[in-house]
Amino acid sequence: MNIAIYQTVNAHAPAIHWWLAQDKRFGPQLYQGMAPICNGEQIGSIVQEIRNEDIDADAYDIHQESLREMENKEAINGIVDCTSRYFNAMKGHWGNDEDPIVGYQYPVWSNYFGCTRYPNSVPLGDKLLFAKSTTNDDAMFYITQYAFIKLTIDEINDHSKIWWEDHKLMAGKVLDDWKETWYRDYHDQCIADFHNGKLQYMWQLNFAHWDLHNMLAENKSKFTLDYSIERLFKEKHKTDDFNAEQNAIKSMTDNNVDHLLVDIEWFNNTDVILDYLGIKNSKALDDAALLYKERYKIVCKSYEELSNKYYKGN
Repeated sequence: MNIAIYQTVNAHAPAIHWWLAQDKRFGPQLYQGMAPICNGEQIGSIVQEIRNEDIDADAYDIHQESLREMENKEAINGIVDCTSRYFNAMKGHWGNDEDPIVGYQYPVWSNYFGCTRYPNSVPLGDKLLFAKSTTNDDAMFYITQYAFIKLTIDEINDHSKIWWEDHKLMAGKVLDDWKETWYRDYHDQCIADFHNGKLQYMWQLNFAHWDLHNMLAENKSKFTLDYSIERLFKEKHKTDDFNAEQNAIKSMTDNNVDHLLVDIEWFNNTDVILDYLGIKNSKALDDAALLYKERYKIVCKSYEELSNKYYKGN
C-alpha cells in the first residue's frame, strides 16, 4: 500500500511523514525531528526536510523530481501521477535493515513545499492523508520553520539555486525565464541589500523568489523588492490559498478520491489515521507522536508571543 500525505500550504504533512517513518514498516525517512530553538524571532522547526547531503542520493533525487512533477504535470480526474516512480523505487531499493533489502512495507510520500498545478487536483496514492490547515496554521509553520533564519552570502547563493531547481526544473529541462531573469535583474541587488542590512532573513529572500514567479505568471516586466516585516505577517494571513484548499477538498469528494482529512493536532488522533490506513499501532509510533506533541506545544506558545509582537490582524 502506497501512502501519500499532501498539503496545499505550509502545514503538517512532513510531520505526519516523519511520525510514520519512525516505524521501520514505513519509509523512506525524508525528515528530521528537531527541538524548538525559541530564541527571539527564531523559533525553529519541529520537523525539517533532510537535504541531499544527509540522505540517500537516489531517494532524494527521485523525491525532488516528484515534487517538480506535482507542480507541473496535468491531472486526470483530479489526480496527478507524480508519485508512481517514487513509490516503485521505495519498494525495490531501500528497506528496513533487512538482507536482502526488499523495500518498505508501506512506502510514504509527502510534499514539504508546493502544490499541484491546479488546486482541484491531488497527488496519486492508494491512501491519501490530506493535511487540512488554516491561515494561522500556515503562518505559524512558515514563520517558525523558515522565516527568521539568518542569511549569509553563501546561503543567498545556495537558496536561490535550490529555489529554481525545486520549482523551475523538470526532467532536466528549465521551464521558464525565472533563472535568467533572477540572475540578470535581482540577484546582485539582493547581495547589495544583504551588505547594507536590508536583507537579513530567509523569508525576505523567499518572498523575492516568489515575487519574480508571480511577475512572470502575470506577464509583468518588474517588481519591487520588499523586505518589510509587516508584509510577512500580512501576506501569510491572506485567504487565497485556503480557497484553493477548499477546491481541492471538494474535488476529492466529487471525484471519489479515497482520502482522510487530518488537522493540525493529528497527534491526538493517531488511532483515526491508523484505522484509515488499516495498520496496527506500535510503540515507535506512540513515542514519536508524544515527542512531536510536546515540541508542538512549545512552538505554539512561542509563536503566539511573536505574532502578538508583529501582527495586529486586519
